[in-house]
Amino acid sequence: MKKILITGFNGEQVQRDYFLKKELKILNSHYSLIRCLEDMGYNVEQRPVEHGEDISHYDDVIVYLHSIRSFCERLFTGLYTVAARPNCILAFDDWQINMIFNSFSKYEYDLINQSEKAFKQYFFDLYVGKESQEFIKVQKQTYLDAVKIINSKENRLLICAFHGGNVNNFGLDWNGPVYTYNPNPYNLNRRPENNYGETNKLTSFFSSNKTQFENKEKIWVFSSLKQIKTQKWLKLQNPTWEVKHYGAKRGVYKSERVTEPEMCKIYDKNWGCLLPTYYHEGSGWWRSRVQQVADVESILLCSDKEGSIYGEAFVGNTIEKIENSSFEELKILAIQQRECLYDNHPLDKEKQKRELLKVLHETR
Repeated sequence: MKKILITGFNGEQVQRDYFLKKELKILNSHYSLIRCLEDMGYNVEQRPVEHGEDISHYDDVIVYLHSIRSFCERLFTGLYTVAARPNCILAFDDWQINMIFNSFSKYEYDLINQSEKAFKQYFFDLYVGKESQEFIKVQKQTYLDAVKIINSKENRLLICAFHGGNVNNFGLDWNGPVYTYNPNPYNLNRRPENNYGETNKLTSFFSSNKTQFENKEKIWVFSSLKQIKTQKWLKLQNPTWEVKHYGAKRGVYKSERVTEPEMCKIYDKNWGCLLPTYYHEGSGWWRSRVQQVADVESILLCSDKEGSIYGEAFVGNTIEKIENSSFEELKILAIQQRECLYDNHPLDKEKQKRELLKVLHETR
């Protein structure tokens, strides 16, 4: 049986089903990736790599990248992994791809020109590996080899994204092959029918407990990352319906925080969900929210560039048009979006397998 190792630079990237430990229980794409690979017959491990460990016996190693300057608890062993497997598959599990990649460019500069910054105390305070600071500083060349591999942009690159997106919109100008896959077929899709992914109660076998259209509230749900750019986008929409904010833990945009299952229930109770535009608009970056909103037959408002990837029912919508729609028009649009999404992106496990086989079978 072929063996695949999945690892990375932070706690979530090196531990299987880490979402169970998270406060909000938000799943990332790892959940689907592992289940799909196992269904394909691979023996999959997701774990940290220790410094000096021999990982040559794995058929493939997937290394998830994370910003060096943001809670990078496995920085030094992550770099060791890349150096030890220079032909590894590099992957992203965060849409802030340009920021993450740029952190490695800066770290290469620091390793060459400013060692004191490359080994500043901040990194050691975050680091959870067992190696001493003295040992780590001696491994400088290993880390430099690793960041040069990453910054060469020549490795196979794996991105979770819907088919039809343009990966060039991430602005990476990648030199090697880039592969995308849609995680939804093997994802723990939180729907009324499965009690939103929580432990099933007996009632879930008899009723989906979905909110009836007549009982939905004319409220917009805004559960995206709170930052200046998304707030600017929201202000430009000029909504007249009430907007309920969720997710920000601290700062000026601090708001209510709920678990992912609870968030899906909130999508169900309200007519609208707002999906702000990011720099990579039109890339097809996978967002579980798209399917979560469609599954409860509420309405997702996004840009046409983004919506065209999900399907025609997501294009041509404006906040004014939706807010001025009749009950029947809202109902029709909600149903159309759900049908349209599944027409364009069905939960086809065989297709997800084919998408992943491409990156695994690439000549290395």
